[in-house]
Amino acid sequence: MIANIKTLTTSTEIALAFDVFLELRPHLPNANTFVNQVMAQQKEGYQLIGIEAHDEIAACVGFRFLTTLAWGKVLYIDDLITKEKCRGEGYAKQLLDYITQIAKGHHCDQLHLDSGYARHAAHKVYLKYGFELSSHHFALKLQ
Repeated sequence: MIANIKTLTTSTEIALAFDVFLELRPHLPNANTFVNQVMAQQKEGYQLIGIEAHDEIAACVGFRFLTTLAWGKVLYIDDLITKEKCRGEGYAKQLLDYITQIAKGHHCDQLHLDSGYARHAAHKVYLKYGFELSSHHFALKLQ
């Protein structure tokens, strides 16, 4: 099913994505905090795109552009989420296709994302799409 893909920029539009994000980011305390965080990230170049289907936001991708010595110009995917009840309808692939075209339009060399170690279903989607396991991501908590 081809769905309506749109950029979410206003506080009202962003708030509609809160339920989707709770499935991947359950630590988010409430919609207001979520909206404020996304709007702060937008000031740093973060963009949020959603798929509207079944009269709701069914899936989202959040991304930013960055340039590194290691990878060149990259479209980095911070978040890629489909509501559990909407999985299997091809929304993740539609979002990946959409942002792949955005990346190409911005002359990016690569797309990158990190995924939780145990998110095997998501890994299958990424590998099927053509992503490669290219590194380990390490994090050191400071707070």
